[in-house]
Amino acid sequence: VGRPLSMLFLKENATVTVCHTKTADLKAVCREADILVAAAGKAGMISGEFVKPGAVVADVGINVDENGALKGDVEWDGLEAGGVGSVTTAVLCRHLAEAAMRKYGAEQAQN
Repeated sequence: VGRPLSMLFLKENATVTVCHTKTADLKAVCREADILVAAAGKAGMISGEFVKPGAVVADVGINVDENGALKGDVEWDGLEAGGVGSVTTAVLCRHLAEAAMRKYGAEQAQN
């Protein structure tokens, strides 16, 4: 997610900083972000301390806890909750519909 998303942001002339789980002083780097996208694959890695007031946070992380429940990379306590589940589902549905149209639309045209 990180590299393709950073390319999309760059295409829109955004200043992009890419971090990882080993980034030195990750909290300070994250607190500079106006848009923070968490996609590290580590449950609860990002807390409210990492987010500056007014920043937009998107949690793309998918993790399974010890009880089999899905968890994101963001610990939402003290933050306004959000995620990309419904967006992901909508995009997957659109791609499925487009693939079906390409496959079955082409077959219908040949018959």
